[in-house]
Amino acid sequence: MSKGISTTIKKIKEQQIGATRKGVLIVEGVDDAAFYAELLSKRHAGWESSFCIVEVGGKKIVLDILIREPDWFGIVDRDEWSSEVLTEKQTTHPNLWISPRFCVENYLIVPQELWAAFPEKQRKILEGEHKLREALLNDLDRWVAHGVLWSVINPLWEGLRSRGFKEDLLSPEVALDSDRIKEKLKEWHQFLDPECIMVRYESTLERVRALPQDERLKQWIHGKSFYSSVVNPALNTLLGQKSEKDRRSSIIRTLPLPDDLSALWDRLGSAGLIE
Repeated sequence: MSKGISTTIKKIKEQQIGATRKGVLIVEGVDDAAFYAELLSKRHAGWESSFCIVEVGGKKIVLDILIREPDWFGIVDRDEWSSEVLTEKQTTHPNLWISPRFCVENYLIVPQELWAAFPEKQRKILEGEHKLREALLNDLDRWVAHGVLWSVINPLWEGLRSRGFKEDLLSPEVALDSDRIKEKLKEWHQFLDPECIMVRYESTLERVRALPQDERLKQWIHGKSFYSSVVNPALNTLLGQKSEKDRRSSIIRTLPLPDDLSALWDRLGSAGLIE
């Protein structure tokens, strides 16, 4: 564990817990903390007296801290993790809950859920959920393909690193060992074989295209990018200008509690953070 992790844990204990004996829920970023705090207030008013929510600056930091602090609880985005990775992380981190959606912004992009969050005044301006759906989903195929491509390409870096890139060839002991250099380069080349990557991309895309539309929106769209590039600009056109941050906060304030967060409330109860 890095010195940075120790420093972060020390700060949380000194600045967030102190003498209160509160529990700790750690999340990746500021937006995650605001999202879960708002929804927790709807589900369990007064939760702040039992525990604090702390953003620690990234998924890996959440995972590292939970290993060191097994009595703390953590939430991370699902992102592009495969079912195998999800199972492995839940096994190694029993105090972790992984969001069922790509990221928290995927709670802000599903037309039916957005419609439920809008007050009556905004619904009249929009003239029906179908208008909202048309405005948000006219380029959905491209965004689904982008999400699938992300799921295939993004793990390559971690995979390459797990195969010794680049430290395995940066030692002076290796510099004159041509056979060892060639063997390692061949291993990296095979891992990045374009044909294999394209087959994986195309087969995954075919499978995802067959899923129900809401499932694609919740799990296979890069929610943060889609919200910034599609949802907020479309709502600016339909409802009037508002900053991305302010609109996000407004939607979360009126968003009905999503059904797929029920498992989170159960886990927080089991962890003793809420009743």
